[in-house]
Amino acid sequence: MPSRTKINTGINTDMHATTIHLKPQGNSANQGHPDSTEPSVQAPVSERKPKVAIVSLTSCEGCQFVLLDLGEKFLNLVNQIEMVDFRLLEDLEDPGEALDLAIVEGNPVTSENMKTLLSLRERAKLLAVLGNCAAMGGIPEIKNYHEGPNTIKRVYKYIQGIENPEVREVDNFVKVDFTFPGCPVTGEEVLKYLPELIAGRIPEIPDKPVCVECLRKGNKCLFLEKKPCFGPMILGGCDAVCPTARMMCQGCRGLRKTGNTKAMRATLKTMMTDQEFEDTTEIYGLRDDIEAREQPGN
Repeated sequence: MPSRTKINTGINTDMHATTIHLKPQGNSANQGHPDSTEPSVQAPVSERKPKVAIVSLTSCEGCQFVLLDLGEKFLNLVNQIEMVDFRLLEDLEDPGEALDLAIVEGNPVTSENMKTLLSLRERAKLLAVLGNCAAMGGIPEIKNYHEGPNTIKRVYKYIQGIENPEVREVDNFVKVDFTFPGCPVTGEEVLKYLPELIAGRIPEIPDKPVCVECLRKGNKCLFLEKKPCFGPMILGGCDAVCPTARMMCQGCRGLRKTGNTKAMRATLKTMMTDQEFEDTTEIYGLRDDIEAREQPGN
């Protein structure tokens, strides 16, 4: 079999030297043209970029704007992946192919939301939820505790044909592999854990309360001022942004795995009424999580 001559052009393309293969005389492709070289460039084989989709269900999209607020830090990360869908960044048409990671913000309220969510779960190796609404029901879940279906009448004059189900968290419908907590999410935390998810690994947020961050920042504890705060039972990672502003932590990041809700209730009895406690836990969907935690046997 005739040998094949290789000529290195010395041109470096994408960190690989371009190689030109000369087809020797006698090759059937060049019969009748003995002087023809007809070079064919052997392109370097590049690694496939992970495919990621960031998708909105019914939401304010505030958590996605946090990603954009990261500026170049986020764009540098985007350059390392193939963004299949992220409408705040570019109007892309999702081709419906397999995904390495799907990130979902918002509540599955409409039938179209549900169709989208189920499709993403089926296509994605990993699915993460972005923010309090997807993870805990968020502010929209308040309606579940009050007028329920009647709340829609406060928004729409004509309600016929408008879907208005009970607001439920994403993990009621599909398996969730990871949660970016908060309302909104913390940008630096997303930058910390997103590369792990893109690489196919599921990270774990340390089970530390918001109080740890208050101590690190030198904040005076609100309890010492007889002001209520949910910090001891809530998962940290937000840099204690609310207590630092002298506002109580209202629990948008959700309960710690080891958060003691009964002890929290007892501590707060001198600072807020039972009704105030219930009303505050409704704001970010914390109420039903506390009720579940306090069920006998838990």
